[in-house]
Amino acid sequence: MFSSVFTSTLLVLASVLTQVSTQSIDINSVAEATRQSWCSSQKAACPLICLQLPGATGDPVDNTCDADTLAYSCICSNNVSPNASEYSQTMAYYICTEANTECVNKCSTSACAAACRSDHPCGAQDPKRVNVTTTTSAVATTSTATSTAIKTNEATGAATRFALEMGHIYGTFVLITGFIAGFAILL
Repeated sequence: MFSSVFTSTLLVLASVLTQVSTQSIDINSVAEATRQSWCSSQKAACPLICLQLPGATGDPVDNTCDADTLAYSCICSNNVSPNASEYSQTMAYYICTEANTECVNKCSTSACAAACRSDHPCGAQDPKRVNVTTTTSAVATTSTATSTAIKTNEATGAATRFALEMGHIYGTFVLITGFIAGFAILL
């Protein structure tokens, strides 16, 4: 009895909270097809987000979205409603980006437009890394050796990225030089 009352209370609270967050944009300014797409993304994201919560499965107890009102609900199997604003491709993300777009449209200066987006970032700002596997190429026997190996791998990664970027530039240079040389021979 208590469990069903608690679950019902959570469902109502989640619905009320999501409706409050949707009041920050002009729903009518968003095309119906776009709102439908947002709902599809929200409903697809819910099970994936639930998988990241302790004690939850990818089978939410409530996963709904109304494209007419932009009200949505995502309640995981552990009866927790995740904070959708911490994720991209959710209704909270789309509402945030639309609110930022509406803000930019009202601006008359570039500083105002930049502030619209920088003052109200959307989606994951500092995402929690779940199920991350880290590997290193060297086996370390002490914490100092491990720290050195990690720093070496970070430096090697930066060097590799730099080498790849330089390879692209060098390759482009060689290609252009080859074309120039070919045209010079033809003349």
